[in-house]
Amino acid sequence: MRLRLPLLPPLLWVLALIGILCWIAVDQPIAWDFHVMQRAMLSVRAGSDPYLNDIATQDAYQHSSAALRGDPRPFGYVYPPITLPLLRLIARGPERLVQFLYWMLYALMVLTQLIVARRLAMREEEYVADLLLPVPLFFPGLLLFDSVLGGNIAFILFGLVFLACWQGWTWGRWAFFYAAVLLSSCFKMPYLTLLAIPLFSARRQWLPACGTAAAAIGLFTMQIWLWPDLFQHYLLAINRVFSFNNDFGSGPAGRFGASLAALGLPYTLPSAFFYLATSLVIFFSLYRLSRAFQTGYVTREQWIPLMMLGVLLLNPRLIEYEIFPFTFFMAIVAYRLITSTKRPRLISAAALTGWIAANCAAEFSRTFWKNCECALLLTLFLLGYRQLLRSIDGQSVIS
Repeated sequence: MRLRLPLLPPLLWVLALIGILCWIAVDQPIAWDFHVMQRAMLSVRAGSDPYLNDIATQDAYQHSSAALRGDPRPFGYVYPPITLPLLRLIARGPERLVQFLYWMLYALMVLTQLIVARRLAMREEEYVADLLLPVPLFFPGLLLFDSVLGGNIAFILFGLVFLACWQGWTWGRWAFFYAAVLLSSCFKMPYLTLLAIPLFSARRQWLPACGTAAAAIGLFTMQIWLWPDLFQHYLLAINRVFSFNNDFGSGPAGRFGASLAALGLPYTLPSAFFYLATSLVIFFSLYRLSRAFQTGYVTREQWIPLMMLGVLLLNPRLIEYEIFPFTFFMAIVAYRLITSTKRPRLISAAALTGWIAANCAAEFSRTFWKNCECALLLTLFLLGYRQLLRSIDGQSVIS
């Protein structure tokens, strides 16, 4: 981009903050995910069962005036029992102080994700990267579905993981990363797919990655014997949520399962096999190309944005707050694809038009947007993969 306006990037941040404040001002639901965790903290502090308490709240909703008005159905605490001791420890603090510290950490981790992603732009992309940095806040579906403002702990977990990734990419130290992924898996087991990051970024990481996965699975299994009643109630809470909120996510397997469900066909096993097949193709495609990065034929800035999109696609169930950390990588890959075309300005205008249309479509149909989101993720990954593959001199390196 030849024309550079130094004040434009900070102006976009100001507009982003104004947009968020306006969203809050029109009385849109916010912090609903945090409220779920807050209720769980109150339950464990009182010595009661957070799973059964939330199930009782959901049962009461069925016969309330809120259900007749169509108010949002209350969600329940659906994280494994191993997380409850941590909640009990946090709940000992003053409630207002806990809220303040949580939201401060939340905001810090959101900024951490953006800053880490921004530092992976090439030198010639720095100005454009500054312009794109606020984009994740307004990626279609994120603000609309109150994902950014919901307070989901995923934003904190991804912030820790990205911070640990930067340490690994910069200094080659991955111990903090494995600890962060192990902690994340205690809340959300699918986050074990993030263990693919060091496998594609450094040598001799198979043993610690497999060890972390084994430890996470062991911790999850151990809960069946340590807290048998709580674990059963945890399974009941998950079943209850999926009974009224069967969100298949935006991943390829999720959209495949959603299509089968819409047709009234069995979807559990077909979706599992579809996920296994697509994940193996993505994994081995990335592993093949990672050899070029590890031997120095591809720079870190070239490789990591595309690699992170592939790792994102390995997640079996992509929800909006799990896509947010990777949105800047999507924007950078898209920018590189556009600038490599013969008519970048025309395609940029078309992309901007599509962006506006996608935001409008997301407001009226969440299902439609999820299908578009899946198509966008796959398109960016496949085209970005092909572009990077063609840019490598000496194809024998990855053959």
